[in-house]
Amino acid sequence: MPILANTIERSLPAGAPWAPLMSALLKNEWLLRPMLESLDEAALPAYFENLADIWRTLAAVRPIDQAARIDEVIKGLQFHSMEFLKLQIQFAKTGKYKSSDTERIHSEIYQAGSVMQRYLDGLLLTYVAWPNHYRLLNWYRDSYLARGPYGRCLEIGPGHGWLALEQLRASADNQLTALDVSPHSVAYTRQVLTVNGIDPARYDVRQANAQRALDTDIPCFSRIVIAEVLEHVEDPAGLMRLLVERADAATLFFVTTVVNIEAPDHIYLFRSLEEVRTLLAGCGLDVLDELDLPLRMNLALKEPAYEVALVCRRSPQRS
Repeated sequence: MPILANTIERSLPAGAPWAPLMSALLKNEWLLRPMLESLDEAALPAYFENLADIWRTLAAVRPIDQAARIDEVIKGLQFHSMEFLKLQIQFAKTGKYKSSDTERIHSEIYQAGSVMQRYLDGLLLTYVAWPNHYRLLNWYRDSYLARGPYGRCLEIGPGHGWLALEQLRASADNQLTALDVSPHSVAYTRQVLTVNGIDPARYDVRQANAQRALDTDIPCFSRIVIAEVLEHVEDPAGLMRLLVERADAATLFFVTTVVNIEAPDHIYLFRSLEEVRTLLAGCGLDVLDELDLPLRMNLALKEPAYEVALVCRRSPQRS
């Protein structure tokens, strides 16, 4: 049976440092209801463990008064949730994404510090507030991080840095290079890694446009992550081809994107899951495993909407 808010309230460990955040989330039950409906009591310990880890990090990257920090991250979550609902309703009517001006998005979002603070705080919190993101994070651990090889890792668009952190936690052999167009994402990712005790010698996180930076002579990587990026660029196939050139037959890819899901900075519209698979195949990748997460909303969408995650390797024909 789905979890009720009062069941969670009764289950909160006394004195847990993350309990005030959980209480604040429950006061915004309209935000948390889909997450609650996806849990049962047996799942609560693991859920609380994830919440504790994320809250400890959110508090440490900006160590201000606890109540003020909780208010900030909740507002970040509200920003993503309300913008998503508004834009998705519009997309249901038009069948088109609102944004197409890459330069404007870079200027008004990725280069704007106050916007990115809210954007990254809220996006990190979705891992314990949105059921699809919660499932995706657990699948990343079980279906990607648990597989080898380990060693040199590349991540394009680390954003808030959580997947980078998980990658470096997964194996002491992993060394990370991460590229992001936003200086604020670079700073945030570095903070996330620092406050979680990751040795700075194990990572190089820098501001760069991957479609330009990867034109240089970079050796092959053992692992490549590109999550929630393809829908943000004008030429996802071109970017993926560059990444495949930095892979060998053993390189393990983790790719996520969305199908018919709108956001303020989404540019490239995938209209079906098959279109995503076809793009990856055309770039020389074979899909080893796939997680399809349908968007469950009462909207009259012309086609189904999904978040999709794929674990891939370079096709033997490409090697």
